[in-house]
Amino acid sequence: MKITPIDISGHRFAKRMRGLDPEEVRSFLNLVSGEFEKLVIENNALKEELAQIKAGLADYKERERILKDTLVTAQKLAEDIKEEARKEAQLVVKEAEIRGGQLLDQAARKAGQIEGMIQNLRVERDAFEQRVRSAVEQHLRLLDMHKKEEEIEDRLRFMKKPPAGEAR
Repeated sequence: MKITPIDISGHRFAKRMRGLDPEEVRSFLNLVSGEFEKLVIENNALKEELAQIKAGLADYKERERILKDTLVTAQKLAEDIKEEARKEAQLVVKEAEIRGGQLLDQAARKAGQIEGMIQNLRVERDAFEQRVRSAVEQHLRLLDMHKKEEEIEDRLRFMKKPPAGEAR
């Protein structure tokens, strides 16, 4: 059974002679605990996925560095063989620059996509944290409300007791 913050805030415990039904309260708290545990597991899975994405991003940055190093090496090589075959070297350099640019563009696009995914995961994480925080705050308000109700019931019970010595 899935539970929502509305279910939690709308749940009413049965009242008994001495207050709330302890079994029902325990049962409900076990249910809330189970749902919260699922959320924690989901959050951990998202953290692992984020770590994998960050590792992938590092890989792409390394590839970009290698591509830049390769381009520099190709330019030096082109200068060395410039005298032997100047026209052929210029063609090779231009082709290498075009291919390098394409690879850099692809890497930059992929890095942008990964950064977008990371940002989306951060937004999802923030929303998840806010939902969890909201649920916890609702639980605290509910507990405070129940405590106040018990205090009021205790005062009313005390006020309704007949004075000592009077028959009931």
